[in-house]
Order: sequence, then C-alpha cells, then structure tokens
Amino acid sequence: MTLIARIAAVPDRGAIIVELERNGARLSLILTRAGDKIAAFRNKCPHAGYPLQRADGRVLLQEGRYMVCGAHGASFSLTDGACAGGPCNGDGLERVAIDVRDGEILLV
Repeated sequence: MTLIARIAAVPDRGAIIVELERNGARLSLILTRAGDKIAAFRNKCPHAGYPLQRADGRVLLQEGRYMVCGAHGASFSLTDGACAGGPCNGDGLERVAIDVRDGEILLV
C-alpha cells in the first residue's frame, strides 16, 4: 500500500487533488471527505476525459455535496462519484480502492 495523504489534508465536505506515480505511470486522484467518509476517484471526467479541477488546481464544490467539473460543469456526488447533473449523462467517476487507518489514506 502507498500513503497518498493524511485525512487532515482533506477538508470536511471538500476535495483535493493528489498526483503520484505508481508502477511507472502518472496517477491523478481526487480525494473527498464527508465527515468520516473518505473516497478516492480517478481525476478524469467521464464526459470528455478532462481533469475535474479548475485552472488554479482547486476542485469546485457545490453545496458541500457535489464536485463540479471545471471544463463543462458536470457534477458528481462527493461521497460516491455518481453523476448528479450536467453533461456526464449518468456516467460517474471511476472509484479507486483505498484503505483508511491511523489518520492516513492508503492506495491499495
């Protein structure tokens, strides 16, 4: 397992982008937190394949419940990555397996 972040780095009802290398490939992840629920997703909008963050590197959040793609406005649930509206047409974010323990978020 690979340490990707500490829980404290992810704001409650928020999301951060984490860039890392794994098996020689670059991997961009979105880590989200809603209370004690932590989730990880590939940072790739299913609508057009763009990363979700805005040009300044931040993930746009709406109502503390949705992430909004900075390119075309598709929105996704903070907790499960499901499409919540916009041009994603029902396609959610790809979930990434993590383990959370002792204040750390580990990539499985």
